[in-house]
Amino acid sequence: MQYHPQMPTAEAEVKIRLSADEFRRLPAVLEHLGFRRAGEEALTDYYLEYARSSHGSYDFVRLRAQGDDHYLLTQKRWMTDAQGHQVRAEEERDISAEEAAALRAHHPQAPVLRKTRTDFRGQLAGKTGTVSLDALELNGAPHYFLEAELLVPVEEGAAAREAIYAWMREQLPVQDFNEAPSMLELLLEAGVGETQEDDR
Repeated sequence: MQYHPQMPTAEAEVKIRLSADEFRRLPAVLEHLGFRRAGEEALTDYYLEYARSSHGSYDFVRLRAQGDDHYLLTQKRWMTDAQGHQVRAEEERDISAEEAAALRAHHPQAPVLRKTRTDFRGQLAGKTGTVSLDALELNGAPHYFLEAELLVPVEEGAAAREAIYAWMREQLPVQDFNEAPSMLELLLEAGVGETQEDDR
């Protein structure tokens, strides 16, 4: 598919799993750290195209529906920066409801993931960033995640990611800091069969 994004940035992101108790407690922790709750919304992600990357995980093009009338088209791909570090480049733009409908019609077998996200914005590792708490269900079981993200120039991606990890370990009362799989990996590994055809 043709893609006409803005200039790419590096998605310096760390995602970890949470227990149900951690998920309940972390909003107060984040607010105590000075983060501002930026709202809660239901997200529906359609993975229009995806392929295993030689750098790790998946490259993909995703259509995201936020509520009933906001649509984002995002491309994420792994690349190597000038210092030889693996970073994830992100290119994103708003699209119209008509464009979103056309893309969904063109990709009827796209896997679909639904989740509820609460965003908190504040100072993350010395930069303005976003911490998101995600709740979703796969195969009838609840899953909870925290995602901390900075959008930075590609050449700063690797260092920013290390800084996020250090900040999380220092500030967050979480037991398991092992990185969680991407949402697309979780969806594919779970063998979840929902596609756009199931929406009809």
